[in-house]
Amino acid sequence: MALRTKWKPGKEEVVAQNGAVTSMQPQSAEAGLAMLKAGGNAVDAAVAMGFCNVVLEPYMATIGGMGYMLVHVASEGKTYAIDFNGRAPRNANPEMYNVTGPAPAGGIHLFDVEGEANREGPLSVTVPATCAGLCEAHQRFGVLPLKQVLEPAIQLASDGFEANWYLTLYAANSMDAFNRDPYLASMWLPNGRPPRSSPKPGQKVIQRDLGDLLRNIATQGRAAMYEGEVADSIDSFMRDNGGVLTKQDLSDYQPMVSEPLSVTYAGHEVKAVPTPSGGITNLQTFRILESLGFSSMKHNSVEYFHTFIQAARHTFADRFRYLGDWEHSEVPLDGMLSVEYARDIAGLVTASERANVGVDYDEEPWGYYLDRELHDPWRHQSRMAQSPVPVPAMDQNYEDTTQINVVDKDRNAVSCTHTGVFTAGANPPSTGVYLVGGIAWFLPQGGYANSVAGWKRPLNNMAPVMVFKGGRPVLCQGAPGARKIMNRGVQVVSNVVAFGMSPQEALIAPTVDASGRDTLVDSRLPDSTIQGLIDLGHRVQVVEEEPGMGGNFSRPSAIKIDYQRGVLYAGVDVFRPAIALGY
Repeated sequence: MALRTKWKPGKEEVVAQNGAVTSMQPQSAEAGLAMLKAGGNAVDAAVAMGFCNVVLEPYMATIGGMGYMLVHVASEGKTYAIDFNGRAPRNANPEMYNVTGPAPAGGIHLFDVEGEANREGPLSVTVPATCAGLCEAHQRFGVLPLKQVLEPAIQLASDGFEANWYLTLYAANSMDAFNRDPYLASMWLPNGRPPRSSPKPGQKVIQRDLGDLLRNIATQGRAAMYEGEVADSIDSFMRDNGGVLTKQDLSDYQPMVSEPLSVTYAGHEVKAVPTPSGGITNLQTFRILESLGFSSMKHNSVEYFHTFIQAARHTFADRFRYLGDWEHSEVPLDGMLSVEYARDIAGLVTASERANVGVDYDEEPWGYYLDRELHDPWRHQSRMAQSPVPVPAMDQNYEDTTQINVVDKDRNAVSCTHTGVFTAGANPPSTGVYLVGGIAWFLPQGGYANSVAGWKRPLNNMAPVMVFKGGRPVLCQGAPGARKIMNRGVQVVSNVVAFGMSPQEALIAPTVDASGRDTLVDSRLPDSTIQGLIDLGHRVQVVEEEPGMGGNFSRPSAIKIDYQRGVLYAGVDVFRPAIALGY
């Protein structure tokens, strides 16, 4: 039945003693490793890599984007969560958009908006957060001068870098958007065409405006972007083009630093950033799987995958009914992550429960669980609240994200996911800033947990995690991949901590994804396993992973810390230019 795969994992796991880094871009990884060798710590390396990423892959994560970072400080024995999620401008509201009707069922969003104004153009932008988040991390935890940390990114932007095959592919796929934005087209469509990639040799991509901005950040910190001439230019551009983002929004924006949220799984502690994100969904999934004894099941068996798929769908039902920015909406967060609620849901997930019972396949399969009597986490809160209308949140279903993992010689550790593809029609010329259409992650109508509102954080998919044993980090993991980030992340973590795999083994192990209407099943699984899932009622689509934009599954990376042997193991996705380095 299943096609036998032709692809073979082509990247070797990196084993190192003193430090290791993973990045989706080789030049970024090289910058991070250089910081470690120069006496910097894991945060110095991560910040250097983050700023390199906004130069090398702004189609995945611009300087005007957003993200999350987990930082473990070994000398303190303490872990910090840095939330640099974007925010809607203070003057944003649903009345800005003319909702013309519901979108086709199963699409990447729920409401059609006239002119796609919530996805493209000045009314789509969220407050840029990546620069502020990286600067905050460095100020709190870095040891090298910021100027030294930013030097690789400055050089890459000012002197240029050779386009790789992935950049060329992205530019080719985005030509229509670029041609609607002269500022983007001037850099990413030289001579009206995508940049030529290596080994031809690769055409150089030069971003002098961004280089100038980074040079100013190196000496002035975040103020170079959030105050002064750049902020004035953004403010003026928005006023002239009908946007609502203001200079005051820029100056008021601050990342949030707090303790992570955590749950126990397979004798370990899994931590994530406390923000409306994929991290919350992953923690809830781990809670349910722990109640089901998932880690004791036969790996990649029919029971194993069936149990995972059903648990994942239950958590997606809660994600899209209840999750939103709890600063603005009533969210039963404590209830969703409670052991008691996980046991309730686990009672619905049995080996005999057929998948997708009563489901109309014009809808998402997890929608079946939305109104189940036991799907009420408010019962496990100290107070009750009116549940929001059960409608899924808007969700961009394409891969516009990047991942960084770092561990240094002192076993300080960082897991950072940041995102934000540039948005056509919303880029102030000569600033070096590409703004991000983050409003697309909100619902454009009021009344829902994730409805757009002023100064509200959108619900998104990013889910960097750290896993701990005995109070020390043993695994850093994260991935790009839109809503597929969550399912793959749980499986990778489980592969390592419950089934004893190395990171590279865990990353290339056969996988499934249950975040959409069909259950995507890796073609490398045995026919008997695939048929077993079909017999249980799963609507299976057998897929073979391949290089290119997006992908059937997310593209994770990870670093494992082995304290007994004193070594680090680092693995990366085999399909993108991602790389692991160590020394």
